[in-house]
Amino acid sequence: MARYKMWSFKVAVAVLGLLAMAEQSMQLSVRHPLHGVIRKINEEGPYLGLVLVSDTNEQALQASNVFVPSNYAATVALAGRTFHVGKINGTDVVYVKTGDASVNAAATVQLLIDVFPIEGIVHFGSAGAVNDTLFIGDVVVPSQVAFTGSWQWKKFKSKKGQLRFGDYNNPTGGDNLLGHRLPTNLVVHPRTKADHLLASHQLKLNVEMQQCLDTDRCLPRSPEIVYGVRTSTADMYIQNAAYREYIYTKFKASTVDEESAAVALVALSNEVPFIVFRGVSNTAGGSTAYKSYSYLGSVNALNAAVAFIGAVGSSGASRANY
Repeated sequence: MARYKMWSFKVAVAVLGLLAMAEQSMQLSVRHPLHGVIRKINEEGPYLGLVLVSDTNEQALQASNVFVPSNYAATVALAGRTFHVGKINGTDVVYVKTGDASVNAAATVQLLIDVFPIEGIVHFGSAGAVNDTLFIGDVVVPSQVAFTGSWQWKKFKSKKGQLRFGDYNNPTGGDNLLGHRLPTNLVVHPRTKADHLLASHQLKLNVEMQQCLDTDRCLPRSPEIVYGVRTSTADMYIQNAAYREYIYTKFKASTVDEESAAVALVALSNEVPFIVFRGVSNTAGGSTAYKSYSYLGSVNALNAAVAFIGAVGSSGASRANY
């Protein structure tokens, strides 16, 4: 009994200690030098969160001059990320660059949602095509996003879900098998209301797709916006034609990237609507004939995202119902 009382006393002291630490943490949070700045920024919200991936994506955004920085606080640096506050087409926006890979994307989007009053996520970036009907400069607006980087090794000669990587070893083949499993709970669907889906489809009429890098270098056809496809995410840059074909035949995915599923999953977990625009910058493991035109993937994905933001901001409907 005495031992029980001693344990109870220790537990009570530990709980009181944790409560005291929590109270101190709250006070430190209020005293943070950026607390007042962020509070003032949030008073001007809510905002759409524009989430982009790479330096190339940001270069396209800056070159477009569509983003108008806030006069009060144009940038906020938090946890190694820089959040840019301003407007696009008259719509209040906070944009942030995630960096490559799903872990960076997930951490960045969660921080964005935690710090700012975000009512919707507009995500754009580049992607590799695995569907042969897509070409550099095209933009996909997926209806499904999946994380296809969850793998487990299968026993030798296992047939269920096998991918015989050894067949593609150079200079000679081998026997290594990699079995793929895709949990259904990792397939996520963009949450977009009907009026905003309509706005996104109207982009076919409103987006000027860039076909040329300059007057002498143009793609063989005008890029297009493709709706309703599947995109896949995995933390790998695909340069293998056999794996590209596997992703397309197994999952019917049209593009591959390293961030979209993470953005989608964090948005869904926080019940924040989102939409994805991915510009094709290359054919995964395919021809490199138009490799120098990869920048057009970022430009056209940005153009589609900006047009969507403009359509949402001028729709007359409350963006709180986005």
